[in-house]
Amino acid sequence: MIYKNCPKCKALIPYGTTYCPACTKKVQEERQRRKAERDKVYNARRDPKYKQFYNSKPWKLLSEKRLSKEKHCRFCGLPASEVDHIVDIHTPEGWKRRLEWDNTRSLCHKCHDKRHNRFQKRRKSAP
Repeated sequence: MIYKNCPKCKALIPYGTTYCPACTKKVQEERQRRKAERDKVYNARRDPKYKQFYNSKPWKLLSEKRLSKEKHCRFCGLPASEVDHIVDIHTPEGWKRRLEWDNTRSLCHKCHDKRHNRFQKRRKSAP
């Protein structure tokens, strides 16, 4: 068996593992802590009106039903994991149509992020 050093504590670990068992636990706890901090910042910026809507029972039922009927992403064909509003609910018309079947579609996480321009590299303007 081939061994290597744990990147954190330099203990010998089998090749193919990332950390030793002790460091794995520490790394997971650190990841959870950072995620909780990011979520806290994100939720503080969100409008409570939309946060309440996405946590509501009618929305959860509609999105579960949409994902069960339409199992693949509309854009790329991969398995769908999220439901998107066609007319954004941040507009007056979109808010009125927020629970309409025809205003939703199933998307994979990657296409949903792309549609909302999340995590896209920003281009620097030419001087």
